Formats: sequence, C-alpha cells, structure tokens
Amino acid sequence: MLMQNLTWTDARELAKEDPVVIVPLGSFEQHGPHLSMWTDICLADEIARRVGEKTGALVTPPLNFGYSELWHTYPGTIGFTSETFKVVLEEICSSLVRSGFRKIFLLNGHNPNLIVMQAAAYDLVNDFEDKDISIAAATYIFMAKEECDKIGDNFRDGTHANEMETAMMLALHPDLVKMDRIKDQVLPYKMRKVINFDQGACIVNKWPNSEVYSGVYGNPAAATAEKGAAYSDALVEKISQFTVAFGEGAYNPTNPDGTAKVLS
Repeated sequence: MLMQNLTWTDARELAKEDPVVIVPLGSFEQHGPHLSMWTDICLADEIARRVGEKTGALVTPPLNFGYSELWHTYPGTIGFTSETFKVVLEEICSSLVRSGFRKIFLLNGHNPNLIVMQAAAYDLVNDFEDKDISIAAATYIFMAKEECDKIGDNFRDGTHANEMETAMMLALHPDLVKMDRIKDQVLPYKMRKVINFDQGACIVNKWPNSEVYSGVYGNPAAATAEKGAAYSDALVEKISQFTVAFGEGAYNPTNPDGTAKVLS
C-alpha cells in the first residue's frame, strides 16, 4: 500500500494495525556512462512497492537523495553530507513514530548510506524508548545474495553500475540504459576500490576522480533484461519474507514486558 494515496485519517486508522512501514532510500548520483543517475532510487522504490503489494506493508514516497560524497567529482551527482542525511532520516522516522507507526524498514539502494542509517536507528530507538519502536536498516542488494549469485556475477567486482543494476534497469526502463556506451570501456577498465574490508578493518581511500575512472564496477556488458527480471523476483521474494517476519516481531529480542527472550 502506498502512503501517498492515503488521507491523514486513513493513516491514523492504519497505524492502529501496526504495519511495517517501508521507506525507500538511495541516491541521485553517477552510474557510469550508461545508466541514469536515478538508478538507485528507481530500483529501491520498485522493490519496496512490490514488497508492499506482496506483504501488505505500507510504503512511503522515496527519499530522492542520499550520502553520495564519494562521487562529488562526477557532474550531476546531488547528495547530502553524512550529517545532513542522518538528520533527514531521523526526522522522517520521527514523523512516522509520532503518527503511531512502530515498525520502520529503511530499504536502501545505495550501500554507503547504510552506516548512517544504522547510526540513525540507534539514536531513534533511544529517543523513542517509551514507544517500543523497531527499525530495520538494510541495503536490498545484499538481502538475497545467495539467490542472486545463481543468476549472474553480480557481486564479484562491486555493486555499482554493475551487471546487476544494469540488468534490473534493462528490465524496468530499457530506454534509460545506453548499452552502446559501455562495450568499449569494460575490458580496459580497472576498478579502483574506494572502501576495502580486510582482516576486520575498514580502509577508506581517496574518492575517485571522474577524469580517470568511469564510475563503473564490474562488467555491465553482461547484463540482460532477463537477468534483471530474475534478480528483481529473487530480491522481492526474500525481502518479502524478511518484512513479514519483521512485522511479526521475529527480530525483537525482548518480550512485551521488556525481559529478554530465550532463544530455543
């Protein structure tokens, strides 16, 4: 169900049913020479809507901007600083909590957003300790990794403007995908890791330069619309399962009286 179609009185009555509220998040940023800068928002919103239809969750309008500082040298990219993004998330969620909603699922399409989302979730639970709220913060790309790995090489060389995102956009909006622009740059392009995880450490390096790097990770030339539909179906199925379990309290480690649940 889409919140944008509700009146305020509809929202008041719906809040009494204690639904999961999905907030689609992403970014407006470069996605190589072949994909629209709308890609992250488009895909997160599409998945959120389909999950809402499948589970009965309420879906808010998407937040069209995110934390995109790493691509600031790529023209057209519009983003928040991490501080601003955190404040925006907290105010969106606070509005929902004040409306009576207690289960909020931040469904993200731009992985650098995630650490800010998690920090906001911690602070919101502290701020609304008396409201018994739960907040889930996830990047959809990783929620069905095992299933998606059977479809293509979507995670081998990163998750930005790669085969997976390109394939999903081919399935949804083929008019926004310019495959002819990538055929000559895929093989010679060497991905430069901005963030690396090794031996328990997170290493952050200098942001990419648009004069040197195309902004593509992986091999988008391998994308097809058929793969895109398969990726989308796998993600919607797995995320729907999570959403139902989240709504039923499966991930709440406490009993209604505040005592800890004993895991069987």
